[in-house]
Amino acid sequence: MKKIIGLALVAAALQGCSFYEKTNIRNEAETAKYDPATTARIRAFTSPEITGSYQANATCEQYRPLETKEGNSLTVTFKDRTSTKQYMLWRRVDLLGMVEEDYINRTIGIPASTTTEELKNDRVGYNEHVIPAGKPIVLSLGYHAVSDQGKAWCYPKPVYLVPQAGKDYEVRYITVDESFMSSSCKVSVSELTGNGPVKTPQPVRIGVCVPDKGYLYKSVGP
Repeated sequence: MKKIIGLALVAAALQGCSFYEKTNIRNEAETAKYDPATTARIRAFTSPEITGSYQANATCEQYRPLETKEGNSLTVTFKDRTSTKQYMLWRRVDLLGMVEEDYINRTIGIPASTTTEELKNDRVGYNEHVIPAGKPIVLSLGYHAVSDQGKAWCYPKPVYLVPQAGKDYEVRYITVDESFMSSSCKVSVSELTGNGPVKTPQPVRIGVCVPDKGYLYKSVGP
């Protein structure tokens, strides 16, 4: 967990009071992968500043965020932010620092949660993914932002868990305010629970991937 001076100030400046309306679009190809007997589903919250990825069927010791196999990355990006538009003054983003994909939530049928309700008009959006159950998965999120108030970044240690079949999860980047000018960060994973239409996230036990020799990692916990 890395402490960054001024992170809270930059984050607040980026949030402002703008209305970031999102459109939910069903990802049919990803939806078709779901089998509640053998897979689970996860909703990952990201933004232009919060990005991340996951590697399925991997422990921390097997986690290779920089490696590829047959030309493909071993990790899956939570949201592809490649812009297909050109904005004013040849910019790659709009005046809010967002691309068209940032205004879309790619869904696969995970029920609404108190988190999605809370962030409905927030800069943060989400994509949903099908993941193997009963096998470890490593999840990584990080924050990097530049604004008129300065620059800030925070990259918490990746985490891992073994998802249960048929369960729905949420993964979020969380800022922990330690003082007015100092913050730290972490990756939080919750299971969606409850019988109503809007589910409640309950934190689950996760392990942490701690840097080891070279670019390798080792597991700590849960």
